[in-house]
Amino acid sequence: MEEDWIREWTEEQFVFNQADDEVSDIRAYFDLGLFTKLQKTFMTATGMNGNILDPKGVAITDKFDDRSPAFCRLVQSVPEGEQRCLRSDERVTSFSITKKTSVVCKCHAGLYDSAVPIHFRKHGMGAFITGQVLLEHPTEVRIAEILKRVESLGLNQDSLVDAIRQVPVITEEKLKATTEFMSLLVEYIVKSLEEGESKRKEAEWRSLLRETEMKVIQAKLHPHFLFNILNLISGQALLENATQTYATVNHLSRMLRYIVKSYRPLVTIDEELTQLDSYIQLQLLRFEDRLSFRVDVHDERMKSALLPSLTLQILIENAIKHGVEPKEGPCELCLRVYISEDRGIIEIKDAGVGMDEQTVLELNEGGGEHAKRNSGIAMIRKRLDYYYEGNYELRFRSEPGFGTTVMITFPITENG
Repeated sequence: MEEDWIREWTEEQFVFNQADDEVSDIRAYFDLGLFTKLQKTFMTATGMNGNILDPKGVAITDKFDDRSPAFCRLVQSVPEGEQRCLRSDERVTSFSITKKTSVVCKCHAGLYDSAVPIHFRKHGMGAFITGQVLLEHPTEVRIAEILKRVESLGLNQDSLVDAIRQVPVITEEKLKATTEFMSLLVEYIVKSLEEGESKRKEAEWRSLLRETEMKVIQAKLHPHFLFNILNLISGQALLENATQTYATVNHLSRMLRYIVKSYRPLVTIDEELTQLDSYIQLQLLRFEDRLSFRVDVHDERMKSALLPSLTLQILIENAIKHGVEPKEGPCELCLRVYISEDRGIIEIKDAGVGMDEQTVLELNEGGGEHAKRNSGIAMIRKRLDYYYEGNYELRFRSEPGFGTTVMITFPITENG
């Protein structure tokens, strides 16, 4: 454990409070009952006061004022003293979050406290801090120093002196050990937050899957009517010797049948490629000589690898819409499937108009207006995140006028 040991607060050091204005609120994730229990356990085990604070230094659990030193209660009995104490709590919390390690600091009155930051989802969510202590019995010089720090509060000097003499005195070694104990409690808190987040995420995805299943059921209510009509058109085209119309309807029928059957969460890449062929044939008919398409499967093992259904079609559709359509003249699309370092790689490259740097950045980070408008990419990212539990990568590379490449890297999971 590393401490920023015995730091004296100054106004210049308060800039650490500006560390992260967009941190998530720990109150949205934590279990108040559990945290209060941990807080009480700490106070019982150490005899010291302890609080769990948010990044702004505001307590998120109940304060046990009777555990605070009499000196602190006396200082906080006036509004200015209470504000100074709150400001000190905010500073030590913010500083520990910024340093990403436990710290021991002096408060505004010259007493010592320590803080252990709570980091969750790469954000500083708050800190576990101790109450004020002294590291040695107060001498007359030390008492005079403390009195000078709080003299502007207008408190009774004799009462302050008596209260200073009652402040808990612990050794530096014990304060370090206490801080280590706080670190263990924080580890438990973070694990609790992770478990809660995992349960929340699972519930959210179960709800999403149920909603998707209902939409699939609704879509399948009358599919036979649609296919019967398509078969009728196809048969009529064949009788009239309209071979291109016949091929178009057949490709459309095969594609729609796959979509209706794609309620399975994961399908093999071989199934995806088979379905994709129908979609590409329709696009080739549409663009005629303007579009060429090539598939390159480097390793046959990838054909049995599992992938969320319709992933390839959505990515190809995205490439055609944003890359091929706006470009004048011929354009090539290339789909490569291969294995690298025991991970599956899907690479789709188009020779279209390309994208600017800001658009690529938004797509890679999953934010921004362009990413919000492109619901297909957002859906793919969510499904990959769910099925591979974050163990994947979806990246875009592009340059205006030179086309776009999208690459998915994912763990190889075979059917059965």
